[in-house]
Amino acid sequence: MSGARLQAPPSPPFSAATRAERVAALDQEPFDVCVIGGGITGAGIARDAAMRGLRTILLERDDIASGTSSASSKLVHGGLRYLQQRRLGLIFESVSERRRLRMLAPHLVRPVPFLFPVYERRPRPLWVVGAGLWIYEALALFRSYGLHQTLGSAATLDAEPALAADGLDGAVRYWDCTTDDARLTLETARSAHDAGAWVLPWTEVTGFAVHRRQVRGVEVLDRVGGRAATVAARVVVNATGPWTDRTLGLRGDRKRLLRPTKGVHVVLPRSRLPVNNTVVLTRGAVERTVFAMPWDGQVVVGTTDSDYSGDFDHVAATAADVEDLLGLVNVCFPDAAIGPDDVRATWAGLRPLIAGEGGPNAAVSREHIIRRDDDGLITVAGGKLTTYRKMAAEVMDTVADALRSGGVHVGGCPTADVPLPGGVGIAWRGDHLTTLGPDGPEAERELAERLGDDVADHLHQTYGGRWLDVARRAAEDPALGERLVPGLPYLWAEVDHAADTELVVTLRDFLRRRTQLEIRDVDQALAVAPAVAERLAPRLGWDLADQHDQLADFRAWARESTAWRD
Repeated sequence: MSGARLQAPPSPPFSAATRAERVAALDQEPFDVCVIGGGITGAGIARDAAMRGLRTILLERDDIASGTSSASSKLVHGGLRYLQQRRLGLIFESVSERRRLRMLAPHLVRPVPFLFPVYERRPRPLWVVGAGLWIYEALALFRSYGLHQTLGSAATLDAEPALAADGLDGAVRYWDCTTDDARLTLETARSAHDAGAWVLPWTEVTGFAVHRRQVRGVEVLDRVGGRAATVAARVVVNATGPWTDRTLGLRGDRKRLLRPTKGVHVVLPRSRLPVNNTVVLTRGAVERTVFAMPWDGQVVVGTTDSDYSGDFDHVAATAADVEDLLGLVNVCFPDAAIGPDDVRATWAGLRPLIAGEGGPNAAVSREHIIRRDDDGLITVAGGKLTTYRKMAAEVMDTVADALRSGGVHVGGCPTADVPLPGGVGIAWRGDHLTTLGPDGPEAERELAERLGDDVADHLHQTYGGRWLDVARRAAEDPALGERLVPGLPYLWAEVDHAADTELVVTLRDFLRRRTQLEIRDVDQALAVAPAVAERLAPRLGWDLADQHDQLADFRAWARESTAWRD
């Protein structure tokens, strides 16, 4: 077991069928590393482990990225707010990883302009904000997409005409990056699969397998077929994000490691809030960072930041959350008059923040901790999306130490230089993402002419170098080139592609995470859900009863996300 495999055999399809075959064989052979948790951290650890030549398994009780990793603010950024906390090391690490992720996944990590307005020298004078940006860019070694600009009040209103003008001193415009967080996680998990890892969503860890007081595996339950099994592993890593304390509780731990907070986002039509930049909302008594971010034809506003002690498996926006965000929007954009009826969708998630010492009112940290307990269990907690790759490498260094003590050779970390699957064969040329190779530009022109510029951009920025896989399906069957819903660029070809190659197991996997239809327009997602379930059925082996169950499950989740309307 283990050792560095010089060349892995071709990977089987990244699909529900492969998952089912591997679930049936779970207890037949041991693994070097078992990672619990299919969020961005767990996926990053599994990728790192598999690429180091270790026999690796990733277990997730729900879908890949079903928790925090599909409910973030969708930013890959340095954390400008950390400047006032003088946490320069965290900023340097974040901006360095931001640049690294732009190289590994250029289609998913995209630079966008941010606008930070200042009113009556608050939250701080304009020159102070500008000076802070020089430090921010210096920590990035001036390798940001562009250097910041300081704008006077007139130039600020030219850039964002809807902003409140009263008391406006000006603004600073700077650059950071956005991402599709769920797809970044999926591609990381896909990369782990391609390197030989077993990636098994919908497989719940129900306990630990202990031998001579050492954790030597886990007990699992297949949530699809109901099969229970024991997975043997030399090292087990707990990377379950907000569920870290629950996972530790499987062995009787009662002490809380985390202090989770809830973040809520609302989605508005861009016609109602026509922002051109990602605007930092600074008016009012705001102690958190809230953005209004253009999102194709829509705008995302978020986030809230409140302590959370409810059901971790069912986190949703409340009417108070929505009112809070819309109230701030209407202060910053006084003529917008945004109301609840303008909200197209919401999402909510938990941040796995590290609890401070000294009780429930102590400070929390965005940084992470890695802990190896006496029984050998390794736990990683905290951290942020931007630094997931480096955090995974640090976890794997701890795993490597544990394995070497047992005589298992472990190589160095290779993840800094290997692109994610969609990051191959595609690159930015100015403001345009283009396919490399002599036939790329011609294929892109044909795609744009046939399906529309917005669809072409969507396919490039979603699938990267794999966009032709989807485009070919649409070309072979005109019905698959039709849009799933009016006004959004998703195609029916993406349903087949996701079922065959993106490990879709449930209807919600597709509508919420392989696409983002549920969080772009929940009503349209509900309307098209029956047809999508019917299309998925033959590929996933569903009968009519299964389709009914899938629809009922999706509608229940949708009701949760819209309960604030009641």
